[in-house]
Amino acid sequence: MKKLSFFPILIVLLFLCNSVMAQDADKSKFHFGLKAAPALSWFVPSDKNFTNDGSKIGFGYGLMTEFNFSKNYAFSTGLEILNAGGKIRFPDSTLSKKLNDKNDTFVVTSTSYGLRYINIPLLLKLKTNQIGAMTYFGQFGFDVSFKWRALANNEAKLDGTPITVEDVNFSEDINFLRLALNVGLGAEYNLTGSTSVVFSINYNNGFTNAMVKNSKFLSTKNYSALTQKVVFNYVGLTIGVLF
Repeated sequence: MKKLSFFPILIVLLFLCNSVMAQDADKSKFHFGLKAAPALSWFVPSDKNFTNDGSKIGFGYGLMTEFNFSKNYAFSTGLEILNAGGKIRFPDSTLSKKLNDKNDTFVVTSTSYGLRYINIPLLLKLKTNQIGAMTYFGQFGFDVSFKWRALANNEAKLDGTPITVEDVNFSEDINFLRLALNVGLGAEYNLTGSTSVVFSINYNNGFTNAMVKNSKFLSTKNYSALTQKVVFNYVGLTIGVLF
């Protein structure tokens, strides 16, 4: 299946947003902009047999929109591409037969996941009155994320010899839909008119299983599918411009 580029989609959305804003007599009720968001992400396994084996630095970018109910309240949403992941350590009895073209049986010790999501935040934004050129705000709401891609680098043992198998397509082991709580604090610096630079830090706590319950790749030493229950969390720093 051919991979889609979301840059043309973002350009179209920007054009549509600009058209809507031009038709709105009160432009202060609607704002749109672009953002970049470096993130630190990690997994939290619910199964005591799994352990978090490290975090991963990721990056997100996309379109943000804001609909103001009043001077101090707004609904914030948008469309984001999030690249993140984390690392999980497995028991020594975890096996895999799909890490290479030969279908050799590996003993998997650790897996580093690289995930890409299309993310839609649905946030209530509570703002202070403007103080000088600054406005401070808090955000609370939810994220709805859709899996785009999932790759993994695996540390394993083949006949007792440590090896690394990179860029394995693990998409079948990652759930398509992810739901999460999103809370954040930030500030806006007004440049001129309705144009502002936005800074925020957000904590994103997943509350649905990031992985499928029964692994398509990993198994126990008895060759039954490995049961997985893992949530995916991250902290992101947003830097953007609202028009």
